Amino acid sequence: MALRRRLAERRGIAAAEFALLAPVAILVFLSAYDVGRAMWRSQQLETAARVGAQYAFANPTDSAGIASRVQASLPGWTGLTISTPGLACQCDNGAAANCATGTCTLNGATVSPIAYLSVTVTQPLGFVSPLTAVLFPSLATLRGNVELRFH
Repeated sequence: MALRRRLAERRGIAAAEFALLAPVAILVFLSAYDVGRAMWRSQQLETAARVGAQYAFANPTDSAGIASRVQASLPGWTGLTISTPGLACQCDNGAAANCATGTCTLNGATVSPIAYLSVTVTQPLGFVSPLTAVLFPSLATLRGNVELRFH
């Protein structure tokens, strides 16, 4: 009879359920926070790269100016890596060409190659949840990239 009464008693069940489920729920919420923060920061990095690309359109050889524009568009951000904007040229068929002396042949005619300038900004992301680091390791380094085409 006493055993039956003890088994029927329900006090403490909610606390035990909470103790089992709370850590899992907290990990899921923190992972959702990490993913949301990564998406927002990636968007900001992309915008900063676009700012640098807008400056590069008028000043394609001013690497320091491009980097300073990118940095200025992200005030207070640390750990940024702004790659040196690289100028690359290629022909319409995709073959690489020398930007200074290169020429391409298009339908028997000699034409200038197309110049591309790439502005890339990266930043490491510190995870709040260890679950995010396991599930989404690609979020460890966020990246914003813009490529300009000069014709």
